[in-house]
Amino acid sequence: MPLTRIKNKGLGDSVSRVNIVDTGTEGTKVATGTTAQRGSTQGQFRFNTTTGLGEYYDGTNFKAIDAPPTVSSISPTTEDGQNANIVITGQGFSSGATVKFVGTDGTEYSSPSVTFNSTTQLTATTPATAMPVSKEPYDIKVTNTSGLSSTLADALDVGGVPAWTTAAGNLGTLYEGQTGSFTVVATDPDSTAVTYTTSDSLGGLSLNTSTGAITGTASAVSSDTTTSFTIGAVSGGDTTNRTFNIIVKDDGIMGSAEAWFDPMDSRSWSGSGTTLTNLGTNSSSNTTNLTLNGTSVATSGNITYIDFNSAGDGSNVPYFTLGGISGTQTNYTVAFFAKHLTNSTDGVTFHYGNFTTGQAIGANYSTNNNTMNHYNYGNDYTTGGLVLNTWQFYVLRKVSGNKQVWINNDEKTATSSTQNSTNLPSNATAYYGSRAGSSVYDNGSTDCGMLAVWTTNISNSDIAYIWDRYKGDYGLS
Repeated sequence: MPLTRIKNKGLGDSVSRVNIVDTGTEGTKVATGTTAQRGSTQGQFRFNTTTGLGEYYDGTNFKAIDAPPTVSSISPTTEDGQNANIVITGQGFSSGATVKFVGTDGTEYSSPSVTFNSTTQLTATTPATAMPVSKEPYDIKVTNTSGLSSTLADALDVGGVPAWTTAAGNLGTLYEGQTGSFTVVATDPDSTAVTYTTSDSLGGLSLNTSTGAITGTASAVSSDTTTSFTIGAVSGGDTTNRTFNIIVKDDGIMGSAEAWFDPMDSRSWSGSGTTLTNLGTNSSSNTTNLTLNGTSVATSGNITYIDFNSAGDGSNVPYFTLGGISGTQTNYTVAFFAKHLTNSTDGVTFHYGNFTTGQAIGANYSTNNNTMNHYNYGNDYTTGGLVLNTWQFYVLRKVSGNKQVWINNDEKTATSSTQNSTNLPSNATAYYGSRAGSSVYDNGSTDCGMLAVWTTNISNSDIAYIWDRYKGDYGLS
């Protein structure tokens, strides 16, 4: 009788069976048990009730017998956010399946959460850390608990890299200690928010990582300095770098002034209070800050200035003690910006010294005949060139006892001149906007800007430097 006709009952496990043939139609029952009940003999075949799959032992591992899943589509196909839901559609998915996003370089990013919806649908979340755009498009790889997997190639777009709107190179120029504000802008093609980052020094300024604003006060420099830095625009885990620079200029001749006040410089005018700080670094101990004395600092357009509409009869005039000037004082320089608003036969913009004794110097103007006088009390160097209701730059310079007047960087020829020297008091009061205590006064008709005083005659090139530095601030060219 052939072995194939012998029933197994009663033969025991020691019976060796060779080339067994099962001719039934219902199937052959194999060993059944949990994962914990596995054997350890190579070639064993069984049904695992834990996994619900047939399996066999290859001498090292049990391998499941299963059909691989099939991935047919995903939705959405573009997603640049983190922890976003991706719906995966296909066939043969198992509960406990895993999902990976595979970049073009082979890097795999595991989904932190996979929901088994059915054998035809999974929902996988994208990683908490953004996947780089440079590695898109991403494959979607689904692996069942059997270890069998399926991949949908080039399935997921995670967005474009951020693109700079602001051109590379120079953002602007500041003077040392000057407050500045610049903004760099980049956009993302998928309208994702862009942030900004840098590890470089910005010359004393700082970067707002959310807005791209660069603000602050420029650092002190010993010479004109170009500060270069790289800013990264970041979006969706991708960074696009661009290099910019800010030029910080040395204060030059301004720093050597005895007195230097500027309502448009945050170092001098903080935006509130009753004084403007003296910025002159060559000042004597007797030179003080400028007291507003009841007047105010105003802003019109882009120009911040001392407003003398409240100056009245000359009693409310900003003042400071000016040191370093006394006696015959054969050399000095006074530079200032002013806008004369109303007609005056004898207005005073700057005055230093003792009025009652005639020991004084200053700027005396007349809008009736458009003249500016550089005086030693009543002994004037008189020029034309004054324009009403217009910001202008004025320089009073005395060189070896000879008085000069400059208007808008042009030295003017005197229409009348007396070159005597007045014996000036020391450490006296200087008034800016009027000659206080006099029957002759500004009468509130002048707005005043930057003022600087030197106890020497600065050079023509220094005057040109001041003009070039400040003219744009006052809308001049």
